[in-house]
Amino acid sequence: MVSFISLIMLTLLCLYVGALLSSDASPACSHPPCRDTFMATLASPGQGAAVTTKASEGQAGTSACRLSASVAVPSDDPEREEQRPDFPQTRSKSGGVKERLVQLQSCMSSLQESGGPQSYKDQESSSLGAILALMAAVLTECDLHCHSQALREMAKRLESAALGSKEGEKDLLLFLKSITQYSPTAAPMERLHPQDCAEIYSRGIKETGIYTIQPDLHAPALEAKCDMETAGGGWTVIQNRQDGSVDFNRTWQEYREGFGSLQGEHWLGNAALHALTSTGLHQLRIELEDWYQQNRQATYNNFKVASETERYRLTAREYSGDAGNSLSYSKRYNHDGRPFSTADRDNDRYASGSCGQYYGAGWWFDACLAANLNGRYYRGRYTGLTNGIYWGTWYILTDGRTGERYSFKRVEMKTRPKIFLGTK
Repeated sequence: MVSFISLIMLTLLCLYVGALLSSDASPACSHPPCRDTFMATLASPGQGAAVTTKASEGQAGTSACRLSASVAVPSDDPEREEQRPDFPQTRSKSGGVKERLVQLQSCMSSLQESGGPQSYKDQESSSLGAILALMAAVLTECDLHCHSQALREMAKRLESAALGSKEGEKDLLLFLKSITQYSPTAAPMERLHPQDCAEIYSRGIKETGIYTIQPDLHAPALEAKCDMETAGGGWTVIQNRQDGSVDFNRTWQEYREGFGSLQGEHWLGNAALHALTSTGLHQLRIELEDWYQQNRQATYNNFKVASETERYRLTAREYSGDAGNSLSYSKRYNHDGRPFSTADRDNDRYASGSCGQYYGAGWWFDACLAANLNGRYYRGRYTGLTNGIYWGTWYILTDGRTGERYSFKRVEMKTRPKIFLGTK
């Protein structure tokens, strides 16, 4: 089932294609299926809208043809046309509009049929993806490189919006904004989703919720919780603890890929943390709540997580806040600059054992800790091994009178670019 908006877009496109194909167009796209790349360039003034198929370059078995769309700039005012800035002009060499639309139709058919036997739903998704990719190319008036995975992603987003869900509608709105915000001379658009929650906020969407982001161009998009209210908004939530429903004693791979539920307790993933902080300067905000409804926070204006080859090494400097700087507590307990460790990957400086195994968590351990926000969830005070959710500059490690330790009720970690236009 497709949404009302989708039906309108598809109907208009089909009517336009049908009208132009109603006369003497001959079948085309007889070459083997070629590279699935959609490209758009601005036509010279006076040219009609055109869709062209360039020479097939791929081999049999690939998923689509290479297309080029030229967008006309209609105007009834010659003076207005003369005042338009000069853009790169590309004239088609593939024949008239009718023939090129026949080629487009054939190429879209090859996209739908090239993958072997498919269900009707899969074929419908492929067609929707191809149409949406073409529309994006036309709207952006610039090169849009879009491989088969990208087509599937766009089709999925369109279908999600068609279901009428609130999240799907937000995703469709973000997509439509993303494909119309670039000028005709912009570089090829490769990112299908906003990079982070700060970018979503900058597009005027200021409602806290779960959104689709794509921190890494070379990796699939992912879902993330966006805090659009705290301290100016635009925060991508990377960790949340609130009720003990998720076990944070996980493997290196699980911490790399992320785990838990975005509606509750979760870890976004070390790979995502690296992608989010790999370029530019970023902030880390840590919010803590104890069992007496008291809240404090620690902010680091220089935050970065290195790549996996560097063992996701932490940079957390330039502290401000009222929770204390537990990440740089002392020479021996300094989490800043330390690699990440888990029970199955020991990267700490504790010579007598593994901090990850001993405390049952993944963290940037030193030898071993002044802070551990991924510790076991206890309801306030507890005794025994010091493996709770701990921030040593607020509550001391051990009560000297009772011998008890203290674990926090709620903690949330979040990040955004240091230079953020939404900051008040």
